[in-house]
Amino acid sequence: MKTRAMRLLFPALLLFLAGASAFAGKKVVSPTTSAGNDQVDIVATITLTEAEVTQRLGVDAGKGIVLLQVKITPKTDKPVQVSPDDFILLAHDDGERTKPFEPEQLAGNGALVVTNTADGAAVKRTGSSFGIGGMMGGSGGSPGNSRATVLTSKMDDKRQGNQTLVQTLKAKELPAKESKDEVEGYLYFPLDGKHKLKNLAVLYRGPAGRLDMEFEH
Repeated sequence: MKTRAMRLLFPALLLFLAGASAFAGKKVVSPTTSAGNDQVDIVATITLTEAEVTQRLGVDAGKGIVLLQVKITPKTDKPVQVSPDDFILLAHDDGERTKPFEPEQLAGNGALVVTNTADGAAVKRTGSSFGIGGMMGGSGGSPGNSRATVLTSKMDDKRQGNQTLVQTLKAKELPAKESKDEVEGYLYFPLDGKHKLKNLAVLYRGPAGRLDMEFEH
Protein backbone atom coordinates (compact mmCIF):
# COMPACT_ATOMS: atom_id res chain seq x y z
CA MET A 1 0.00 0.00 0.00
CA LYS A 2 2.82 2.34 0.92
CA THR A 3 4.62 1.50 -2.32
CA ARG A 4 1.55 2.42 -4.36
CA ALA A 5 1.14 5.70 -2.50
CA MET A 6 4.75 6.60 -3.13
CA ARG A 7 4.35 5.82 -6.82
CA LEU A 8 1.46 8.27 -6.95
CA LEU A 9 3.34 10.96 -5.03
CA PHE A 10 6.57 10.71 -7.01
CA PRO A 11 5.23 12.27 -10.28
CA ALA A 12 3.64 15.07 -8.25
CA LEU A 13 6.94 15.73 -6.52
CA LEU A 14 8.74 15.89 -9.86
CA LEU A 15 6.23 18.45 -11.16
CA PHE A 16 6.66 20.53 -8.02
CA LEU A 17 10.44 20.53 -8.29
CA ALA A 18 10.28 21.38 -11.99
CA GLY A 19 7.99 24.31 -11.27
CA ALA A 20 10.21 25.54 -8.46
CA SER A 21 13.26 25.32 -10.71
CA ALA A 22 11.54 27.31 -13.47
CA PHE A 23 10.50 29.97 -10.97
CA ALA A 24 14.02 30.23 -9.57
CA GLY A 25 15.44 30.64 -13.07
CA LYS A 26 13.00 33.38 -14.03
CA LYS A 27 14.67 36.74 -14.70
CA VAL A 28 13.86 39.63 -12.39
CA VAL A 29 11.92 42.18 -14.43
CA SER A 30 12.65 45.19 -12.23
CA PRO A 31 16.07 44.69 -10.62
CA THR A 32 17.53 46.95 -7.96
CA THR A 33 20.97 48.49 -7.52
CA SER A 34 22.40 50.71 -4.81
CA ALA A 35 25.38 52.80 -3.76
CA GLY A 36 26.34 55.16 -0.96
CA ASN A 37 28.92 57.46 0.56
CA ASP A 38 29.29 59.45 3.77
CA GLN A 39 26.39 61.73 2.85
CA VAL A 40 23.69 59.60 1.20
CA ASP A 41 22.51 56.10 0.39
CA ILE A 42 20.77 55.67 -2.97
CA VAL A 43 18.64 52.72 -4.09
CA ALA A 44 17.43 52.53 -7.71
CA THR A 45 14.98 50.06 -9.27
CA ILE A 46 14.79 49.97 -13.07
CA THR A 47 11.81 48.88 -15.20
CA LEU A 48 12.42 48.35 -18.91
CA THR A 49 9.30 46.79 -20.45
CA GLU A 50 6.32 48.91 -21.48
CA ALA A 51 3.88 46.57 -19.72
CA GLU A 52 5.78 46.77 -16.42
CA VAL A 53 6.13 50.55 -16.68
CA THR A 54 2.38 50.85 -17.24
CA GLN A 55 1.66 48.55 -14.29
CA ARG A 56 3.87 50.55 -11.93
CA LEU A 57 2.57 53.97 -13.01
CA GLY A 58 -1.06 52.96 -13.47
CA VAL A 59 -1.04 54.72 -16.87
CA ASP A 60 0.54 54.04 -20.25
CA ALA A 61 3.52 56.38 -20.70
CA GLY A 62 4.17 55.13 -24.25
CA LYS A 63 7.03 53.31 -25.92
CA GLY A 64 10.74 53.89 -25.35
CA ILE A 65 10.42 54.92 -21.70
CA VAL A 66 12.60 53.45 -18.96
CA LEU A 67 11.21 53.89 -15.46
CA LEU A 68 13.60 54.37 -12.56
CA GLN A 69 12.36 54.36 -8.99
CA VAL A 70 14.86 56.20 -6.80
CA LYS A 71 15.12 56.37 -3.02
CA ILE A 72 17.63 58.78 -1.46
CA THR A 73 18.42 58.58 2.25
CA PRO A 74 20.53 61.38 3.79
CA LYS A 75 23.07 60.14 6.35
CA THR A 76 23.99 63.40 8.12
CA ASP A 77 22.15 66.08 10.07
CA LYS A 78 22.46 68.47 7.15
CA PRO A 79 19.74 68.52 4.48
CA VAL A 80 20.56 67.26 0.99
CA GLN A 81 19.39 69.01 -2.16
CA VAL A 82 17.66 66.44 -4.39
CA SER A 83 16.77 66.90 -8.07
CA PRO A 84 15.90 64.64 -11.04
CA ASP A 85 18.76 66.33 -12.90
CA ASP A 86 21.21 64.66 -10.50
CA PHE A 87 20.73 61.35 -12.35
CA ILE A 88 21.95 60.03 -15.69
CA LEU A 89 21.12 56.73 -17.39
CA LEU A 90 24.14 55.28 -19.19
CA ALA A 91 24.10 52.51 -21.81
CA HIS A 92 27.64 51.10 -21.92
CA ASP A 93 27.13 49.31 -25.24
CA ASP A 94 26.55 52.41 -27.36
CA GLY A 95 27.55 55.22 -25.00
CA GLU A 96 24.09 56.79 -24.88
CA ARG A 97 23.70 59.01 -21.82
CA THR A 98 20.37 60.60 -21.01
CA LYS A 99 18.85 62.71 -18.28
CA PRO A 100 15.20 62.21 -17.30
CA PHE A 101 12.18 63.56 -19.12
CA GLU A 102 10.13 66.20 -17.42
CA PRO A 103 6.44 65.21 -17.48
CA GLU A 104 5.57 68.07 -19.83
CA GLN A 105 8.29 66.99 -22.26
CA LEU A 106 6.94 63.47 -22.25
CA ALA A 107 3.22 64.12 -22.51
CA GLY A 108 2.57 67.88 -22.73
CA ASN A 109 1.50 70.02 -25.68
CA GLY A 110 4.26 70.54 -28.24
CA ALA A 111 6.58 67.94 -26.75
CA LEU A 112 10.12 67.63 -28.03
CA VAL A 113 11.08 65.39 -30.91
CA VAL A 114 14.64 64.12 -30.54
CA THR A 115 16.73 62.91 -33.46
CA ASN A 116 19.37 60.35 -32.51
CA THR A 117 22.17 60.12 -35.06
CA ALA A 118 24.74 57.36 -34.73
CA ASP A 119 26.93 55.91 -37.50
CA GLY A 120 25.03 57.96 -40.05
CA ALA A 121 21.58 56.67 -39.08
CA ALA A 122 18.88 58.90 -37.62
CA VAL A 123 15.96 57.78 -35.48
CA LYS A 124 13.25 60.14 -34.26
CA ARG A 125 11.43 59.84 -30.98
CA THR A 126 9.31 62.02 -28.77
CA GLY A 127 10.77 63.43 -25.59
CA SER A 128 14.04 64.95 -24.53
CA SER A 129 17.54 63.60 -24.08
CA PHE A 130 20.56 65.26 -22.56
CA GLY A 131 24.26 64.66 -22.53
CA ILE A 132 26.42 64.79 -19.43
CA GLY A 133 25.96 68.09 -17.64
CA GLY A 134 22.34 68.45 -18.75
CA MET A 135 23.11 69.97 -22.13
CA MET A 136 21.08 69.01 -25.16
CA GLY A 137 23.32 67.58 -27.83
CA GLY A 138 25.96 64.91 -28.20
CA SER A 139 27.25 62.24 -25.89
CA GLY A 140 30.45 60.31 -26.40
CA GLY A 141 30.93 56.57 -26.31
CA SER A 142 31.51 54.73 -23.09
CA PRO A 143 34.97 53.42 -22.23
CA GLY A 144 36.06 50.88 -24.81
CA ASN A 145 33.37 52.04 -27.21
CA SER A 146 34.25 54.68 -29.79
CA ARG A 147 30.74 54.99 -31.15
CA ALA A 148 29.17 58.38 -30.44
CA THR A 149 25.48 59.13 -30.03
CA VAL A 150 24.51 62.61 -31.24
CA LEU A 151 21.16 64.05 -30.19
CA THR A 152 19.38 67.05 -31.64
CA SER A 153 15.88 68.28 -30.86
CA LYS A 154 13.04 70.46 -32.05
CA MET A 155 9.55 71.27 -30.83
CA ASP A 156 6.58 69.46 -32.37
CA ASP A 157 3.87 72.14 -32.26
CA LYS A 158 1.28 69.76 -33.78
CA ARG A 159 1.56 67.16 -31.03
CA GLN A 160 -1.44 67.14 -28.72
CA GLY A 161 -0.71 66.72 -25.05
CA ASN A 162 -2.21 64.35 -22.51
CA GLN A 163 -2.78 66.42 -19.39
CA THR A 164 -4.06 63.45 -17.39
CA LEU A 165 -0.77 61.66 -18.04
CA VAL A 166 1.21 64.82 -17.23
CA GLN A 167 -0.49 65.17 -13.84
CA THR A 168 0.05 61.48 -13.02
CA LEU A 169 3.74 61.68 -13.90
CA LYS A 170 4.17 64.86 -11.86
CA ALA A 171 2.53 63.29 -8.82
CA LYS A 172 4.90 60.29 -8.92
CA GLU A 173 8.09 62.05 -10.05
CA LEU A 174 11.12 62.32 -7.78
CA PRO A 175 10.67 65.79 -6.28
CA ALA A 176 13.26 68.56 -6.47
CA LYS A 177 13.67 69.56 -2.83
CA GLU A 178 16.04 69.95 0.09
CA SER A 179 15.49 67.37 2.79
CA LYS A 180 17.01 65.67 5.84
CA ASP A 181 14.58 62.79 5.41
CA GLU A 182 14.28 60.01 2.83
CA VAL A 183 13.09 61.19 -0.59
CA GLU A 184 11.58 58.78 -3.13
CA GLY A 185 10.00 58.99 -6.57
CA TYR A 186 10.15 58.01 -10.24
CA LEU A 187 12.37 59.22 -13.07
CA TYR A 188 11.39 58.83 -16.75
CA PHE A 189 14.24 58.17 -19.16
CA PRO A 190 14.24 57.90 -22.95
CA LEU A 191 16.27 55.00 -24.31
CA ASP A 192 16.81 54.17 -27.97
CA GLY A 193 16.93 50.55 -29.07
CA LYS A 194 17.21 47.39 -27.03
CA HIS A 195 19.82 47.26 -24.31
CA LYS A 196 20.78 44.36 -22.07
CA LEU A 197 20.46 45.01 -18.39
CA LYS A 198 24.15 44.31 -17.80
CA ASN A 199 25.00 47.25 -20.09
CA LEU A 200 22.95 49.81 -18.14
CA ALA A 201 24.10 51.97 -15.26
CA VAL A 202 22.71 54.87 -13.23
CA LEU A 203 25.07 57.75 -12.49
CA TYR A 204 24.44 60.16 -9.62
CA ARG A 205 26.12 63.53 -10.05
CA GLY A 206 24.65 65.75 -7.37
CA PRO A 207 25.49 67.92 -4.35
CA ALA A 208 26.18 64.80 -2.26
CA GLY A 209 28.94 63.57 -4.56
CA ARG A 210 29.36 61.12 -7.43
CA LEU A 211 28.03 57.56 -7.38
CA ASP A 212 27.89 54.88 -10.11
CA MET A 213 25.30 52.11 -9.88
CA GLU A 214 25.55 49.10 -12.19
CA PHE A 215 22.77 46.60 -12.84
CA GLU A 216 23.39 42.87 -12.75
CA HIS A 217 21.25 40.37 -14.67
